Amino acid sequence: MGTFVTNRMAWVWVAMGVVAVGVVAEEEQPRVVTPWGTFLGKSYTSAREGRQVYAFTGIPYAKPPLGDLRFREPVPYGAHLTPFNATGDSPACLQWDNLRGRGAVGQEDCLYLNVYTNTLTQPPMFYNTQPVVMFLHAGTWMAGSGGDGLLQPDYMLESDVTVVTINHRLGPFGFLSTEDQESPGNFGLMDQVVALEWVRNNIRHFGGMNDSITVMGSGAGGISVHLLVLSPKTRAASIYPDDLCLFHKAISQSGTAYSPHAIVRNARSQALKFGLMLGCPTATSQDLMRCLRSIPGSKIVDQMPSMYVWDEEPVPFGPVIDKWQGNEAFLPDEPHHLIRHQQFLQIPWMVGTNKNDGAFRVQDVLKDTSLTEQLNKQWEKYGPILLDLKETSCKDPVEIANRIRKYYMGKKKFGEESSQEFVEMLTDRFFLYPTDHAVKDHSYYLKGKYCYRYELVYTGRKSFLDILHHESPQEAATSAFGAGLPNPRFQNTRGAHGWGVSFLDELLYLFPSSKLDFVYKRDFNSDSASRVSTHMIMLWTNFIKGSDPTPVLEGWPDDISPWGAWWEPFLGGYLYYLQIDPDMDSKDVPLKDEQMTFWNDLPLYENRDHNVLRDEL
Repeated sequence: MGTFVTNRMAWVWVAMGVVAVGVVAEEEQPRVVTPWGTFLGKSYTSAREGRQVYAFTGIPYAKPPLGDLRFREPVPYGAHLTPFNATGDSPACLQWDNLRGRGAVGQEDCLYLNVYTNTLTQPPMFYNTQPVVMFLHAGTWMAGSGGDGLLQPDYMLESDVTVVTINHRLGPFGFLSTEDQESPGNFGLMDQVVALEWVRNNIRHFGGMNDSITVMGSGAGGISVHLLVLSPKTRAASIYPDDLCLFHKAISQSGTAYSPHAIVRNARSQALKFGLMLGCPTATSQDLMRCLRSIPGSKIVDQMPSMYVWDEEPVPFGPVIDKWQGNEAFLPDEPHHLIRHQQFLQIPWMVGTNKNDGAFRVQDVLKDTSLTEQLNKQWEKYGPILLDLKETSCKDPVEIANRIRKYYMGKKKFGEESSQEFVEMLTDRFFLYPTDHAVKDHSYYLKGKYCYRYELVYTGRKSFLDILHHESPQEAATSAFGAGLPNPRFQNTRGAHGWGVSFLDELLYLFPSSKLDFVYKRDFNSDSASRVSTHMIMLWTNFIKGSDPTPVLEGWPDDISPWGAWWEPFLGGYLYYLQIDPDMDSKDVPLKDEQMTFWNDLPLYENRDHNVLRDEL
């Protein structure tokens, strides 16, 4: 086994191309010169291998969306006339942060990105040396940040991948739409497009390859990735990659364009409701937006909790289908229509879920006895809201909610004793079924490229479940990771923290965290969590570098994988997916076929236009 592992790792780094680190004198500040300005960064030592790497942070990619630019498409920042000190923080966008329970945080001037690299090319010769990944954060369009420092890009950098993280506008600032030119909406998504344009135009000066860019995200970030694949804004005249397309590979983790939260279908009524709450006239869109642009941002974000009907549901602002914009539309049609008419960028797509993705929402509900009691006593009122059926079902949402509850919960009440069934219900509703539905459609119409599907089933000691509900990451580390007294909330429950592998947990294997003070080893012979992390980094970076997570290598026999497993593509008739655990097994049977059939047969909005070809998959 030891020889096999050694050979495997040697093949990984040799076959995929090791890049030498640029030499910069210790006393000199790292400097990158581009046609758009000179950027001064900082160097640091990577967490696991102790390599010298470089960070250029707080770089503005668009003009501050203030004043008349509020509720407008982003305007590219342009050139810097003097050297820019890229060592500051990227301030989070103004938001009401339900994700981590912090309330109002951030600022409106927030369109910044961060670049991390392990190599600096020197002028006048610039070489496209490393593939690039741009990561989009989670937060259900309402919260999150690409620069909060919770996770670091070190594993990717040590694997010779250049990493970019970004902030984009959130909540009403990013997605309020009057469904006309006064406030078209999709501003947060257009922020991502402008950031991608910046990457395409600048990244080769930071050692990255502008013809090998992968967009990757989790949750709303994963949905964003899929929407970017579908949007005409990211491609040129053709659906096939060329010199003008903005990216070349895509990774969606726990989120696709088929997710219930992916599209807001009552955007104008939500905008009017929000305006009335803030005392604005709503006779015309012009009156409304003139008023909303005059109100302090802090007052706008403080109004956000009033937009929820029950707890954090439904999502009040998010992407919209803006076909009325014609050639300027970001999303000109329903996602499934765009896919079935092959109106999407024909690039490889990695997509998957965590086995217990819904646990993060179940934890929110069960820790609040009033919410649990409301579900038990008034399910017909609150169940359709929790399951996002009000705007997405074709028939009576109460009837559908009752069918779903009966299928998963039987006669059980909501509570600790039925938490496993509750988790499965929300996982299948918001993560697994939308992913299953999307990857089947997408793979059928993807020509000449492949989809790769996974399910992360391994439950490690660490989870985001506590992190998301602690303002202090160190406090989260203490309560969640075993330092100090054990958390009684999770005693005598399954797994180390009681909920399995939940939403965002895959990120803990792909990115280290200095704030949480843990780093996984690169070692197949170490503990199981380190093995899973090592494998995942290898598979993800293989895909980022060459579009295939387990490529065939010259000199290896066909029946032995140099990567420890073969990750087969997801194709019609061959619905393979990789089960991610210490054994890394490529499964050749449909994932939870019975449950997916149940959801497929429900009269949901997203099922109203069934693809007749789906049964052939």
